[in-house]
Amino acid sequence: MKRDSERLGVKIVGGLKEVSTPWSGVLLLVDLFRKIELEQLANKVLPAKKSPKGLDPGQMVESFVLLSALGGENNEDMQHLRNDEGLAEILGYKPPVPETARQWLDKFHDETLMVEKPLQGSFIPAESTGLAGLREMNKRIIRTYVNNLKPVLDVTLDMDTQLIETNKSEAKYCYDHYKAFQAMKVVWAETMLVLVDEFRDGNVYPGKDNKRMVDEAVNMLPPGEWRIMIRSDSAAYEQANLDHWHHNNWKFAVSADMSPQLKQEIERLPDNAWQVWKTEKNGVIREWAEVPYVPVWNYEKKDSRPYRYVAIRIRQPQGELFFDGTRGRHYAIVTNRWEMEGQALIEWQRGKAGTIEQVHHVLVSDLAAGVFPSYKHGANAAWLRLQVITYNLLQLLKKIALPEEYTNAQPKRLRFRVFTAIGKVISHAGQTLLCITNEILSLLIAPGRRRITSMSILSG
Repeated sequence: MKRDSERLGVKIVGGLKEVSTPWSGVLLLVDLFRKIELEQLANKVLPAKKSPKGLDPGQMVESFVLLSALGGENNEDMQHLRNDEGLAEILGYKPPVPETARQWLDKFHDETLMVEKPLQGSFIPAESTGLAGLREMNKRIIRTYVNNLKPVLDVTLDMDTQLIETNKSEAKYCYDHYKAFQAMKVVWAETMLVLVDEFRDGNVYPGKDNKRMVDEAVNMLPPGEWRIMIRSDSAAYEQANLDHWHHNNWKFAVSADMSPQLKQEIERLPDNAWQVWKTEKNGVIREWAEVPYVPVWNYEKKDSRPYRYVAIRIRQPQGELFFDGTRGRHYAIVTNRWEMEGQALIEWQRGKAGTIEQVHHVLVSDLAAGVFPSYKHGANAAWLRLQVITYNLLQLLKKIALPEEYTNAQPKRLRFRVFTAIGKVISHAGQTLLCITNEILSLLIAPGRRRITSMSILSG
């Protein structure tokens, strides 16, 4: 008598496991994370786990990157990732439970660095060892971008801080009189990469340590003949900043504080000194003029060339006044760019509104930098840096692995068009297969993985 299996012509065995995930497209981001060896780097530069059990630092960082990329906004949302058995099969591990995620973030806080914090006034602590490790991970992403995409040597650094309102009792009041945290950033405008970030209390003066922030941004770049240019609002209008940048042969254009002396020099200009910049639809006229002005705090050598001041005048059509009763308003820019025509200089300096302000918006609205999870400074600083790492990884992913139509896509579009794709994960006999639609495979996953595979990676 034949056995049952022989009658059917097949061998029947157990052990089949089949699960699904709505996020199969995110495997491109996971593939990129692992291709550039961020997990190994994290395990090297972040504090080691104390127990052999649980996730290693690289897996924790990868989990937080996925949390932000897929739309999570807090530690509690980590449970949603953890519940996805299909995603766990792709990753090879389950993301942490929310409490473990919270405890891991807390490890980035070093209370010994807070001992000098005054009872009154602002304070920026030094970075903990863990935060320095996350900075190294961001540096790896930036340098991988440069190594593979070969951007032009022009590096325009846009610097600004972002106030993020909060109801946390430990938060400080900002200059706009509400409780806030600050997210200070320096963005490389030509690539839209965030070179450096710094979490700050709301009461920290926006101009504090701007020189240091720019130096740190330049140090994130690989060695090269970079042409550094700096754009900022008046928070950077300090003699020490301008002299330091000029001494390094870096170009700058910074909004100037409207001191009484500068205002007086602008108002002295004859009408024929003003050149029309543009006329608004409502009739408001914008003009610019060169201003022969040397501030009283200037201590340059006698044979040095003073910085250039360009004034902007905004005035109503003849006979009309602004709401405050004035006929015109004045602004000014200080620069060491003498070769650029005045109108072009103004438009170049104001171009930062389209870069760093866009980055502010994406980090807060598309990622998770709008709500900080802790009352501990170091934990919030780590949360911000993890958002920056996620953002920069997505910038690299768009350039390396995705079709050209996604070059300027924001994270929410990537979530909708790339990451959200039903996949069935089948495991049997030691093999794991991810089944997805032919369209997703041929248009996104297969070509994207080929391009990721062909990337050059940095050693060390």
